[in-house]
Amino acid sequence: MEMSKLGGVLLPVASLPGDYGVGDFGKHAYEFVDALASAGFKLWQILPLNPLGYGHSPYQPYSSFAMDELYADLGDLQKKHYIRRRAKWNAEAKAIDYERAREFRNPILHEAFETQMKKNPRCLNSFIEENPWVLDWAAYMMFKRRYPSSWDSWPEEAKSWIKDRPSIARKDSRAYKYEIWLQMTLYRQWDALHKYANSKGIEIIGDIPFYVGFDSCDVWANQDCFLLDLESRRPSFVAGVPPDYFSATGQRWGNPIYDWKHLEDTDFRFIEDRIAKNAKIYDIIRLDHFRAFDTYWKVPSSCPTAIEGAWIEAPGYALFDSLFAKYPQLQKRIIAEDLGDLRPEVLTLRDHYHFPGMNVVEFTFHDDAIEHKSGYEGYNSVVYLGTHDNDTMTHYLESLPEGERRNWENAIDSFGYNDDISLTDKFIHFALAKPAKYSILTVQDILNLGAEGRINVPGIVDTVNWTYKMDDLKSFKERVVYLRHLLKATGRAK
Repeated sequence: MEMSKLGGVLLPVASLPGDYGVGDFGKHAYEFVDALASAGFKLWQILPLNPLGYGHSPYQPYSSFAMDELYADLGDLQKKHYIRRRAKWNAEAKAIDYERAREFRNPILHEAFETQMKKNPRCLNSFIEENPWVLDWAAYMMFKRRYPSSWDSWPEEAKSWIKDRPSIARKDSRAYKYEIWLQMTLYRQWDALHKYANSKGIEIIGDIPFYVGFDSCDVWANQDCFLLDLESRRPSFVAGVPPDYFSATGQRWGNPIYDWKHLEDTDFRFIEDRIAKNAKIYDIIRLDHFRAFDTYWKVPSSCPTAIEGAWIEAPGYALFDSLFAKYPQLQKRIIAEDLGDLRPEVLTLRDHYHFPGMNVVEFTFHDDAIEHKSGYEGYNSVVYLGTHDNDTMTHYLESLPEGERRNWENAIDSFGYNDDISLTDKFIHFALAKPAKYSILTVQDILNLGAEGRINVPGIVDTVNWTYKMDDLKSFKERVVYLRHLLKATGRAK
C-alpha cells in the first residue's frame, strides 16, 4: 500500500500580516489558509499560542492553557457589534512591536468585553464549565496586571491566593471576568479558524514546550510539581542544554525543573493535562525538546551558564504509557523534536512509540554523525530545511565559507537539482522529494528571504528575536503555482 506524503508550511500566527501590529486569528489567517490549499499543502505548523512571557518567546509562556490576547480578531468583534468605533492602526514599523500592539488593543478589547457582558451577563458560564483551568488563570492574570513583577514578588495576599482560592472580592470581579472573557473569545475564534483550515484540507501542527516558565500560572498554581526552594519559592535548579550547535556555553533557559517523583505520585496529571489540552486544539502536536523525556539537563540555579549541569534520567516510558492508556488516539498524532547531541536511548524511546523524528537539512546535508542516526531519513520522519530556530536557508548558504558553499552547490547539483533556479529553491525541491511522511518549509525559505527573515537566534534575548512579520501575502501567493508543481512532482499533492 502506498504511504501518503504531505507538505506543509511553518509560520507563527504572530508572523502573519496583521492590520493591528501583529498577526492574529483574523482575515489574513484565513487568506493564508486559502493560499496553502491552493498550493496543495496539507499542513500548517505554528508556534505555541500561549501568552508570551520573557523576551516575547512562545517558549516562556505565562500559561500552558491560556492564549495570548494579541491574537484576538478585532474584525470579528466589530462584525458582532461589540466595538462601536473602527480600529485604526497607524504604526509604520514592519516588524512586530509587541508593546505598542498591546497598548493599541487593550482599550478595544475592554470595550468589546463590556458590550458583550451587557448583552449577555451569563455568556461566560459554559466556557468556565468546559475549561475550569481558566479560573486560576483569571486570578493569576488579574494579579499580574496589578503587580507586573514575578509572582514570587507579589504581596502575600496575591502570592498565596492559590493556596485556598478564596472568593474574588467584589471590587475585583470585573477584572477577573475580563480575563475569562478574553480566553473565551480567543478559543472561539481559534476554533473557527481551525475548523476553516480543516474544511480546506489543512491540518494544524501545534508545538508544546517541554518546560514552562517560572513566572507563570502553571508554576504558581502547581508549585509541588517543580523543584523550588521551600522558603523563596524560586527554582533550585533550572533547565537548559549543554554546549551544542547554537552556543559554546550551552543554553541556560531558566525554566524550573519538574519534581518527577511528585509527578509520578500524581499519575503525571500536570503534564498529561497539558498534552491532552493541546491535542484538542491542534490536529498534530510536536513535542519540543523531546530528549528531556529520556534525560534532561539539570543546572544549579546559581550557575550563570548551562555549562555546569548533569544529565538526569526521566520516566519517559511510564509517562507515555500512562498518557496513551487514557488517550490512545494521541499516539499517532505526535512528532518528536529529536534534535541535538542525543544518546541512543532517546531514539529508542522515540521509536518505541513510533513517533516521527526530525531531519533538518541545514544540519544533516553534510553531517556524517547525524547521517548515521537511526530513523532520520526514513518515511517516519519530518524533514525541514530549517525550523524557527535556524537561519533562513538563503542566508545560511550565503554565510558559508566560499569553498564550503561551492561543495553544497556541487552536491545538490549531483542529486539532479541543477535547473536554473536559486540555490534555496533547489534545496526546497530536495526536501520535498525526501521519503519523509511530512516535509515542512518555512515561509521565509519559500520566499528566499535572507537574514531579515530569521525568527529566532537561540540562547539570546534581544529586540529582534520573534519580531518577524510578513508585510502581506502577495509574494507568497505568487509562488503558489510553482509550489503546486513541486508538490505534485514529489508526490505530496494530487
